[in-house]
Amino acid sequence: MLKLLIDTNILIQLEDNKIINEKFASFYKLAISSHCKILYHPEAIPSDINRDSNAERKDIIKSKLQKYEILENFAKLTDEFNNQLGANKINDKIDNTQLFQLYKGYIDYFVTEDKGIHTKAKRINLEARVLNISDMLAFLQEQFEIKIPQHPILREHSIREIENKLNDYFFDSLRADYDGFDNWFKKCVRNDRKCYSLVVDNQLQALLIYNIEDAKDHQLPNIYETTLKICTFKVADTAFGIKLGELFLNKMFEYCINQRINHLYLTVFEKQIQLIELLKNFGFERNEFMNKQGHPETRMIRCLDKSKITIQENSATIHPFYFDNNSVTKHAIPIQPQYYSTLFKDGKFRERTLFDGLEESIREIQGNTIVKAYISSSKRKKLKHGDLLFFYASKNSKSIEPIGILETCQTVDNFDDLWSVVSKKTVYEKEQLQQMLQEKKELFVIIFRLIAYLKNPIKLDKIQKLESFKNKIQTITKISDSDYNRLKNEEYFDRRYIVN
Repeated sequence: MLKLLIDTNILIQLEDNKIINEKFASFYKLAISSHCKILYHPEAIPSDINRDSNAERKDIIKSKLQKYEILENFAKLTDEFNNQLGANKINDKIDNTQLFQLYKGYIDYFVTEDKGIHTKAKRINLEARVLNISDMLAFLQEQFEIKIPQHPILREHSIREIENKLNDYFFDSLRADYDGFDNWFKKCVRNDRKCYSLVVDNQLQALLIYNIEDAKDHQLPNIYETTLKICTFKVADTAFGIKLGELFLNKMFEYCINQRINHLYLTVFEKQIQLIELLKNFGFERNEFMNKQGHPETRMIRCLDKSKITIQENSATIHPFYFDNNSVTKHAIPIQPQYYSTLFKDGKFRERTLFDGLEESIREIQGNTIVKAYISSSKRKKLKHGDLLFFYASKNSKSIEPIGILETCQTVDNFDDLWSVVSKKTVYEKEQLQQMLQEKKELFVIIFRLIAYLKNPIKLDKIQKLESFKNKIQTITKISDSDYNRLKNEEYFDRRYIVN
């Protein structure tokens, strides 16, 4: 539970007799809903309020102090600390008293709009925990808000929105496999459970229903923490082959990482051979159990606690986590905007369009997959399995955003071999590849897994300052460890995905 000490200037914004600023209201709502303690110092705020010349405002704010907790058993300000910061004005001692609580560790953060206090905090190396309202709100959002992974062809919504489709043909196979499916579905509706869906021409084509379960509910062996269950995972016969399984799976990985959930599981039938194989490829392990009716069933369980990873290479079984130590080579790869927008459909650089929900967009299979193909006419590069790949969107965006892990690379001079490797993974149509191969005689093919997107895209002006980039990223370019570590130290990468 975070303890947040608020300054007088925060309290006045929250409780003054006027329209409240949206940022202050959002801060208060999110802090309270996240079970943070909002505290005030009994020697600070009352003292500041008593000096207010506006008697009516003073009485109003005093009456509202009861909404907040008093910081009890606070640390007594020492002369040494007070003199170190200076106390020339009447408010200085009050400011120093509040900073002293942070210095002693009695609170986690001090929220204030006072620039003078922020300056003092820098002098004693406390600036990271003295935040203004905007930074405090951003921190709380990062820590506590549920971030729902997005993709242009999918929608995340309440299952109540598709209650009227329960009698559709789409659900017939689920009814056949699960006794009492309709009653369970209606229970999900009552509980406002969330799902991802794909609807084309008002027809349900794919559905994933998920639920966060406590240990007493899931009863998974040797797992005693909150877990995410994929309750329903169904793709219509007409949507087979467009890699929605990979797309759903990647979004569930992202969801778990966002919510700090360390385990993901689903129940499968032995007849679901392709699904089981997909899950095994991405590190799910089988667990046989007896269901409530006394019948044997199979669960597929994936541990997403990266501290428990034992394998020492960038294998698909640890996806979406990756190693980035000095033994892993890093490369930047240029890609033209028109290809970027279909290969990386959930990237920030791809503009959303009115056609995202239409059949043509959905059939851009390479935008749904985890495993993708990059094809060029470059001569063979010194690349190997497990290398880190950073894709540079050229021309309009001029930034690096997607991160991938190289699976295989090869030079191909036969079309049948080429198509067998890149089918459903590439941005190119068959005819385009045939023409390219005819002109170039051979093509260089990289098969990679999309891991995630950078926390902050690396823009061209930053790239140009790095020693590795002397060729303007017109071809595959090796990134030196010193340049990579520089970018890492500047927080371009989301460390949640990196295995230490």
